[in-house]
Amino acid sequence: MNKVKVVWVDLRFERGLEGLCGGMPEGYEALTVESAGAIQPAIAGSLTEFLCFEYDRPVVEQMEALRTTRLSWPGLPVLMFTEEHSEELAVWALRMRVWDYVVKPVSREELCVRLAVLVHAVEARQDAGRSEVFSKGAPSGREAGPAVDDRFGTAISFVEENLTEKISLHEVAELCGLGPFQFSRAFKQEQGTTFREFLIQRRINRALQLFDDPKASVTDVAFAAGFNDLSYFARVFRRFTGITPSLYRRDRGLREMLRLPMPEPPEPGPTEWPIAKYFYPSARKS
Repeated sequence: MNKVKVVWVDLRFERGLEGLCGGMPEGYEALTVESAGAIQPAIAGSLTEFLCFEYDRPVVEQMEALRTTRLSWPGLPVLMFTEEHSEELAVWALRMRVWDYVVKPVSREELCVRLAVLVHAVEARQDAGRSEVFSKGAPSGREAGPAVDDRFGTAISFVEENLTEKISLHEVAELCGLGPFQFSRAFKQEQGTTFREFLIQRRINRALQLFDDPKASVTDVAFAAGFNDLSYFARVFRRFTGITPSLYRRDRGLREMLRLPMPEPPEPGPTEWPIAKYFYPSARKS
């Protein structure tokens, strides 16, 4: 299983108390840093999908750490958790283009929901970029690379068109003109995940879409997304989202949150980044 990689920046003063990072669901792998100077090396040395900043009482120096991180890594979305809250602080976070601003305390269930919403948005953006690669043959991602093999475009299209059917690795490999082992190795190298995990992710994404129909039961959604075992569907759904299918189905708010678009980073000006012009809210100095 490929876990979602997260850099968790813990800038709390009261580190003797357990932070929110300990409540992350199984499908996440967090690299925790506890100082501003360790943030940039941690990001540079990992394949993190997004960042989490956790505060109890934000001070100017700590807020500067978030600002400079956004400046250096504008494409990485940020979740900000804070115990001390004010309207001015929330406005500042919005100006920093923080993806989500969350006031503590936060239950484990709410944390799972917030993470699931962000992961869904990140994957949607990646899918859009991957589709552009297939259509134009151009590189995507953080670094430029060779064009994606057309055979993998064929494999992904086949998956999308046959999610409700049983899809075997041998079948897809043969479709691409490769042996199963050769296909598996090449697919993981190109896509960064195994074919099995990719297939499960696509089926979970389809399930999320199907739950938009209030008349659809968990059983209906499971079978329509290609899961023939309800227990397995429930386990996989929770592993990817942190919540059960039943809870997700009942909570309309979750479905609406998952439809929120990923905010784009601001376009830099000729000499400076727009956020450099923003002031800090009133915050106590350490």
